[in-house]
Amino acid sequence: MTEYELVKISKITGVCGLCKEYAEKNSTSPAKVAVMSCEGACARREVARRAANILAHIIAPEQTVRICLGGAFTKDTGQRNLVRRAEKVIAIEGCFVACASRMMEGVLDDLNPTVVLADTIYPESLPFGMNEVSDELFTTYAKQVAEDVQKNHLSA
Repeated sequence: MTEYELVKISKITGVCGLCKEYAEKNSTSPAKVAVMSCEGACARREVARRAANILAHIIAPEQTVRICLGGAFTKDTGQRNLVRRAEKVIAIEGCFVACASRMMEGVLDDLNPTVVLADTIYPESLPFGMNEVSDELFTTYAKQVAEDVQKNHLSA
């Protein structure tokens, strides 16, 4: 039996205009593949976040839409609708804790994302500290992860 934690998030009435505009622009038919990522504080998160951005904005922008995890998780508006409508959702996670996919499964009961553990794709374990990894290494590993996701999880 799965155990759950109950999270209370206060509602707000405002919306981020940039987020709303992006969601409207990318609410296409057919729906694009939704790409979300870990948004934690460590170096592994940075690789996952950059990989999601590279995949959605550089490698496959016509096929994919980048999800704002904060917007999709905390408000039932455009970002969550992009995830809800997607035939496929890819969660690029920094590590096994899989925060992005677990968070979104908490607000969308029938969500069944493809979970990619970024730290299993690149060749070395990274430290926690962002300041302990060079920008070049982040970029190299993020490209490796994005290319792996394209090859193994996006149809041509």
